[in-house]
Amino acid sequence: MKTKKLLFIIAGITILLIILLVVFRSPFSTSIITKNFSLSDKVYLSEEDTTTGSLTIDLNIDLPISYQDKNVLDNIQTIIRTELFGDMFMSFPEDSLLNYYANELGREYIENNADFAKKISEESRLAFNNSIILEGFALLNDKNIFSYGISRFVDFGGAHPIKTRLFYNFELVNGKIIFEDEIFVEGYKPELTEIIKNKLLNDLNNDNTTPYIENFDDSVYFMEEIKPNGNFYINDESICFVFNPYEIAPYYVGETEVILPYKLIHHLMKPNNPLEYLVTAALNNN
Repeated sequence: MKTKKLLFIIAGITILLIILLVVFRSPFSTSIITKNFSLSDKVYLSEEDTTTGSLTIDLNIDLPISYQDKNVLDNIQTIIRTELFGDMFMSFPEDSLLNYYANELGREYIENNADFAKKISEESRLAFNNSIILEGFALLNDKNIFSYGISRFVDFGGAHPIKTRLFYNFELVNGKIIFEDEIFVEGYKPELTEIIKNKLLNDLNNDNTTPYIENFDDSVYFMEEIKPNGNFYINDESICFVFNPYEIAPYYVGETEVILPYKLIHHLMKPNNPLEYLVTAALNNN
């Protein structure tokens, strides 16, 4: 009887372990695992007189830390770290990376402005107040594609701050970036350009906060610059092109995002392109 009871217990534990393995295995084996790291700091130009200026630093970064294929992970980590921080921070561990980067930003700020700070007087009312906000964030993250965005806000006291968002879409079979020409057929640019222009014009005219635009000749947009720019992110339903300030319009217009549902562009996409599974699913759901 005791032997039977022991066998039942062992069988029950085994079944439980199998269930736990099935439930928790899939996210860790089929997609990139990221971890968030954040840091906020303020570096004063002069510790003796904090009114001369300061650098405000805000960092909020999702970093890839785990994946089933180490070579793929290493390649993605290298590209993302380089784009975020530059080559010199490649060897630092994740848990101290932001501290080292913030320290370097602070050192450069003081070094670059030290001579000017000596000329500041109480009457001049000058202050070298700068700020840097850097964000790295994961977007689409499934078993095939990992999309990642970098948002950078820099205010070094010029006419206005500079804000940019750049995107990187990785194919998880090899860890390489997916470029436009891997998605679209040869000679795609003229037609895709017209699709982007028409979609943007339609979006603007459906926005109640902006006046109606007959065509881009009657707008502030730089018509010749509105075209595929390689800066896009991918989701289940669409490819989203992002144009940063100054790229297709004056600074005050800000960032422009053009969302292209797959149903608008699937005829321009190569057979067996890296997004084909997303396109097929999206078209079948419509």
